[in-house]
Amino acid sequence: MKFFEKLLFPNLDWIQLEISGLCNASCFYCPHTIYRKKWIGKNFSLKDFYNIVPYLKKVKLLYLQGWGEPFLNPNFFDFVEIAKKEGCIVGTTTNGMLIGDKEIDKIIDSGLDIIAFSLTGIKKNDLLREGTKIEKILTIINILHKKRINKGLLTPKIHIAYLLLSSNYDEIEDIPTFFSNSGIDHIVISLLDLIPDSSFESESLIPKNIQEYNLLTDKLERITIKGKKEKLEISFNIPHPHKKSKVCSERALSALFINSLGYVSPCIFTGIPAEDVKNLYFGNIKNKNLYSIWNSKEYKKFREDYILENPPSPCNVCNKFRIIHY
Repeated sequence: MKFFEKLLFPNLDWIQLEISGLCNASCFYCPHTIYRKKWIGKNFSLKDFYNIVPYLKKVKLLYLQGWGEPFLNPNFFDFVEIAKKEGCIVGTTTNGMLIGDKEIDKIIDSGLDIIAFSLTGIKKNDLLREGTKIEKILTIINILHKKRINKGLLTPKIHIAYLLLSSNYDEIEDIPTFFSNSGIDHIVISLLDLIPDSSFESESLIPKNIQEYNLLTDKLERITIKGKKEKLEISFNIPHPHKKSKVCSERALSALFINSLGYVSPCIFTGIPAEDVKNLYFGNIKNKNLYSIWNSKEYKKFREDYILENPPSPCNVCNKFRIIHY
């Protein structure tokens, strides 16, 4: 990388990198399942990763997660090691099914800063996330927490990425007590943001009016208060029915997503590695450096339109713009 490119490349809040577009689970709401016949995601290569490495010193967080399972990539810990040497905070989100004792030790020793475990419910998780087992996840969390304590470490921070659906709404009140005293540092509750077709609308709890918004946020606020009593941090991201933020919660002006095919897009929702899906690509790091992609005419035009609150599809209809507190 030329010196001026390194100097002029912007400081980014994060790069989200889909190191694997493959998955060993079949969550019914996930694009990997929905677009299975058209799916072209794969494992991101270490060779291609080196095309990104020169820019990592200007990136606060490298998040190793996309639409697949990160631990399916045999080079997972190589990505972590390289990024840590470049000074990045490094995190990942996993379904946990490929993590055994050996992986737990590597997670501790690698210096990974954040590990989030995906869940969709408590009793209903295993049904809604076919191929996953909540009991296994809780066991992993318990062992991971004890081992970091024994080594006098505060990391990795253990998070739960909790998806709230109509199907598991009746379990919401149980969240604080169920996860108390488990070693979990933070639970983030989110809704089904990506609705690929009308058949999924019944599962989405995204408020359609201010009454629904107030009811849902009031309930979630009570749950965060219950969480504090259990010494458990709980937060949530709920789109407002009509208010809009100038910057979406994916921070498209100061972050970017690279999918497992190497394509650069503003966020994970605009970079689904499947055929015939409306994406927003600005280049591929396999044949163009990241500086050139960021400064391309098309990417600049996107950011200009974004600032003017007139971004192209699919950003212009995205619920992430209506998350006004996060």
